[in-house]
Amino acid sequence: MKFRPFNADYLVYRAGKKHGDANRFLKFSNNRYQMGYSSNISWLIFSDKRLETSEFQLNNDQVQPLHYLMKRQGTGPSRHYELHLDPTKQQLTVGKKRELIANSWQDNWLDPLSYHQQLVLDLRAGKTEFFYDVLNRNGNSKTYHYKVVMEEPLALPYGTLRTLRIARMDDPEKQVYAWVAPELDYMLVRLWRGEDNVEQFDVQLHKLEWLSSQDKGSP
Repeated sequence: MKFRPFNADYLVYRAGKKHGDANRFLKFSNNRYQMGYSSNISWLIFSDKRLETSEFQLNNDQVQPLHYLMKRQGTGPSRHYELHLDPTKQQLTVGKKRELIANSWQDNWLDPLSYHQQLVLDLRAGKTEFFYDVLNRNGNSKTYHYKVVMEEPLALPYGTLRTLRIARMDDPEKQVYAWVAPELDYMLVRLWRGEDNVEQFDVQLHKLEWLSSQDKGSP
């Protein structure tokens, strides 16, 4: 087992005020991992509640996603996205009806959650710049480019930690910064996102529990 299962709670801020909470978990059973993210945010008349899960395996220090699910409710239309990946058949299907994306397969594909754990592996290996081919919720691939830009102490609801700040480099219209803590095995401890330099949200670690492989984490 390469990764240590965990359950992590976060507070979600905007302009310095708390507007919701979030949870991330990782569990391990039957030789595969399940990672999850959920959030519940409200701001003025806007509300957003979502749940994401990813099941994946490890193959020679490469994350191999198998199934990704995202459900979203709140202001605006509800959403339901699914990705099914079969590395043996080299097939990708999308949606509830599992529509086949024909003539398309890459061994290094990652999904919108599983690439977080590939980042952990690469940081452990000493890398400071990262390129990931990430499938979006419709089964299209885009290369994400990230780079470690600085090391800094960070005061969080969880406490003060030594962190690495990582910036997303491939989207000039959106600003994304992630902070990870080496002493917590490169756990994501803060995520800040802006658009046209206007803050969209700021997610900060509040509580962290390390789990045994038998623990199921959050639902």
